[in-house]
Amino acid sequence: MKKAYVLNLSFGTWKNQIWFMGGDDGAHAEAFVKAKKALPAATTDCLNSNDFFHRACSHFESLGFLRIQK
Repeated sequence: MKKAYVLNLSFGTWKNQIWFMGGDDGAHAEAFVKAKKALPAATTDCLNSNDFFHRACSHFESLGFLRIQK
C-alpha cells in the first residue's frame, strides 16, 4: 500500500506544500521524519526559493519518496 506524505516548506517569504508518495508502513513513516530532520543540511547553501524547492524535492526523492502533484 502507498501513503501520501505532506511537507510544508518555507524559504524567506515563500511557502509551499509538497506531497510525496511512499510506503504505508512504520519504516517509511520513520524515514520521512528523518528526512525532514535532515532537510536543513541538504539545503544550507540555497540562494533562492527555486533552488531550495528543487533541492528539497531531490532530497526526499533520493530517499525513496515520489513527488506527486495535488
